[in-house]
Amino acid sequence: MSTAQRRRGAVLEEALVEAAWTELNRTGYDGFTIDAVAKAAGTSRAVLYRRWPNRAALVHAAVRAHVGSIADVVPDTGELRQDVLATLQAIADRIVLVGIDVMTGLLSELAELPEALATTVPDVFERIVRRAAERGEIGTGHIPDTVLRMPAVLVRYEMITKRTVPDVEILVDELFLPLVRHHATN
Repeated sequence: MSTAQRRRGAVLEEALVEAAWTELNRTGYDGFTIDAVAKAAGTSRAVLYRRWPNRAALVHAAVRAHVGSIADVVPDTGELRQDVLATLQAIADRIVLVGIDVMTGLLSELAELPEALATTVPDVFERIVRRAAERGEIGTGHIPDTVLRMPAVLVRYEMITKRTVPDVEILVDELFLPLVRHHATN
């Protein structure tokens, strides 16, 4: 007679994240519930809430496990414009992979996610801009966080409101790079 072993640690967490990903793909963000994930994983709500304080945090964990973070691999092509284009394309690709409706739902509960998540995009663009300054491609002036957040915010906005991937070259060439160059020279 065989008895089921109780899952613990990383094995349990992986099973919970997989159940969450499956449920998210089955129901979308609006239909996603902690109860359904607990049932699919063969556990209780309390087990999930011990690891993630709310639905948004669990969805974020599932998304991150499946599509990673833009902070995982920051492009370094040797040129500011190409690095920014590659990063914006990576953001757009992740939104497409996760689904615009899921991303819209997750963004609507952004206040429920760890505060550090809000700094991911500006941190990535700050690294890209700092490398460009080190190469002498731009000046070393301070680039405001609003400028560093702007390209990703505009990509998300376009994808959510128009349901299409925007022309990232226009965002980079007409908005982001002129602002970066302006602030970098001050």
